[in-house]
Formats: sequence, C-alpha cells, structure tokens
Amino acid sequence: MSTLAVPATLPAATLPAAGQRGRTTIADRVVARVAARAVTEVELTGGVTRQLMGITIGRRTGAGSAHVDARVDGHLAMIEVRLSLAYPAPVRAVTREVRSHVIERVTTLTGLEVRHVDIEVADLLRGRKR
Repeated sequence: MSTLAVPATLPAATLPAAGQRGRTTIADRVVARVAARAVTEVELTGGVTRQLMGITIGRRTGAGSAHVDARVDGHLAMIEVRLSLAYPAPVRAVTREVRSHVIERVTTLTGLEVRHVDIEVADLLRGRKR
C-alpha cells in the first residue's frame, strides 16, 4: 500500500477566484424539510392531517409534521407552513415564535435569506400537550 503526500493547503495562486469556482444550489425540498423540522422545535405546535380534495383523511391528532412548501429564487426563500396548535394556545404569540424560529434555522443552516413565512393554522387540537 502506498501513500500519497498531500499538502495541507494549496497556494492561493493555484485557486481560481471565488466567483469562478462554481455555485451551490439548495433545492426547494431541502428548505422545506429544514423549515418543517424547525416548526417541530416550537412548543404547542403539531402536524396536520392529509387532505384529498378538501376531505380530511385520517384522524386529527396533530402527530407528524407540519405541511411546508418552500420556493427558492437565487438567494431568497419563501416559505408556506400549514400546522395545528394545541388548544388553548395563544395563536398570535405561537405563530410569531414559529415564524422567527423558521427564519433563524433556515438562514443559519442554508445561508439563504428568508423573504417571508406564511403560516396557516389549520386546526386547534384539544388536550394535546408537548
């Protein structure tokens, strides 16, 4: 077995300029997953049941994750969240916290600027505690 000696750092002269090295693209799906995970990190939030043509499929338990859609345009992200809240949660306060936490997590983990986060509270669930 032979080993190859690799220099710890390359001289700056051999690297192309930062703008010519390539680019990183983050898919919409990745941003949506990061945002969905961020929603679960906020107290009193829950997932939503699936719907088909406006008809709820399954039980309304709040289990699972929130439904999140994301669009990435260059360095900007736009996010839509559909979630449930435990009753009697202060809706404005919790959604404000969700919005702030989603923006912080997506920005930190992806480097994208979150332009806006639209939140739809689809259900209030009685007796659900986190």
